[in-house]
Amino acid sequence: MAVQVGAQQAYPTQPIRLVVPFAPGGTVDILARLIAQQIASPLGQSVIVENKPGAGSALGSDFVAKAPADGYTLLMASTSSMVINPNLQKLPYQLSNFAPVTLVASVPHVIVVNPKVPAKNLKEFLAYAKQAGKVNYATAGTGTPHHLSGALLAHMGGVSMTDVPYKGTGPALVDVISGQVEIMSVDLPPALPHIASGKVRALGVAAKKRAPQAPDIPTIAEAGLPGFEVTGWYGVVAPAGVPQPVIDKLAVAISQAMGSAEMKEKLAQLGATPEGISSKDFGDFMGKESTKWSNVIKTANIKIE
Repeated sequence: MAVQVGAQQAYPTQPIRLVVPFAPGGTVDILARLIAQQIASPLGQSVIVENKPGAGSALGSDFVAKAPADGYTLLMASTSSMVINPNLQKLPYQLSNFAPVTLVASVPHVIVVNPKVPAKNLKEFLAYAKQAGKVNYATAGTGTPHHLSGALLAHMGGVSMTDVPYKGTGPALVDVISGQVEIMSVDLPPALPHIASGKVRALGVAAKKRAPQAPDIPTIAEAGLPGFEVTGWYGVVAPAGVPQPVIDKLAVAISQAMGSAEMKEKLAQLGATPEGISSKDFGDFMGKESTKWSNVIKTANIKIE
């Protein structure tokens, strides 16, 4: 027993792998790389970010679920991987296959369209969509918040929209910018520079309040669709069975990093709000989120073919 305790106290003794279940360029990837930089020094080991995209985050998530429970393989978790996908389809993993470490940050979604779409605001877009009969919306993959958000927008707006799945936020945004797809519900951080440069037009932020980083963009409620709110969240989880002292050490390092002035400034620039809670509170939070998204899926009658 003394040897086991000593081993836990010594953790980590080798580099840590932080798996991102999406392609590079999206919010999950951006946050993972920021965290990896910040916690390497206090943990005394390098933290390597590894992208494993595919199957709407299920591929990378399942990889971590089946990894050894030693604290050296972690998952940059998100709303989709933890609470949406398990409510949409049968997966090789469940929420119970993971040990919650801590909530990292939350980010509102923003509805963006290609500038050539003849709509300056949400009401005009819904009118355009009704007249067109059908429009396409880009997603970061089947079962992602982008997918559910677009389906919910179509449901609440009374229009027909077809989802076009991509392997991550980055590739999806590229096709909205090029005009291959008309519209996307996307987390604010990767969209901000493209909104600022005019490559996409923002119709509204899907949050209760306007984003401080983009105060000129109205909320979706202000734009004419009250009750439409989509806020993504991001956290770190480990395979179930990782010793609690290891979980606690990781949670402290990440929470302290999220509370630093440098990280707060970087997250503010990204449009993200830093969090940082105990592993137990994060577990409780994910349980409530699972119930919420299950209700959204039923309300919008969302199914994966």
